[in-house]
Amino acid sequence: MDIISHTLTGVAVGTVVATISNSSWKNKALIILSGGFGGTLPDLDAISLWSKFDSTIGALFGLSHSGKEIYFGKFWYSHHAAFHSLIAPIILILIYTLANVILRGKLKCSNALVNAKSKWFPTIAFFLGFLLHLLEDMPTPASVWGGVNLYFPSNNYVGGFGNIWWWNNYDLVLIILSVIVINLLINIIPVRFYKMKIISSISFFALGVTLFLIQINVRTVDFSYTGHTTNYAMFESQSKAIQKEILGDKIFQIMTTIDNKIPLNF
Repeated sequence: MDIISHTLTGVAVGTVVATISNSSWKNKALIILSGGFGGTLPDLDAISLWSKFDSTIGALFGLSHSGKEIYFGKFWYSHHAAFHSLIAPIILILIYTLANVILRGKLKCSNALVNAKSKWFPTIAFFLGFLLHLLEDMPTPASVWGGVNLYFPSNNYVGGFGNIWWWNNYDLVLIILSVIVINLLINIIPVRFYKMKIISSISFFALGVTLFLIQINVRTVDFSYTGHTTNYAMFESQSKAIQKEILGDKIFQIMTTIDNKIPLNF
């Protein structure tokens, strides 16, 4: 899926964690942003497609392959590889925690644990946002990778089912946005209704996940392909046609207009 959808999914799960945290709006904002950051971060491995990658990062590390070769390759640092694995967010969280402890001078174990407590909810949101990104990439085409390297350092890739196209999945975006809006409204409900807020927030998120799964499994086109495909433009056109059929002319036109104004695949 596209980076915007991944980020919004992270924000959506962040709103659920924010509800559970029952904290101030300042902390809730941090939690939601952490979820969005987690949803975005796995695609950092796409930096190898940056036009100046070879002359900067490639030159710095003395890489013998071009950024394009790396992106479409099966190196551990290629797209959909190590950074699209379960171990990646765990390592990142450990590095962040260690750095935080050192920089703050929390040398005593007990103090470090107390300090870490305040970071639990943002960390959970980050991890869940990261995880959902990996899961969302699985229904996309196998392409040259064959899915995502979920269990790195294993060489096995998971997914690549081709249920949906890489982007132009406006129906899924609208489901994600609906979950975000509803859960933000739930967070406004007074604290005395805390239990009801948690149940409602989790329930609406679960409903969103259910609708999401239904939608990706009712596409009338099989988008699966391996390697590179000469039918790329055709698949993209079919994806948009499916959206028009699902959403209707008016909503589809609105989403297309928004899509055309955003300089990222959407």
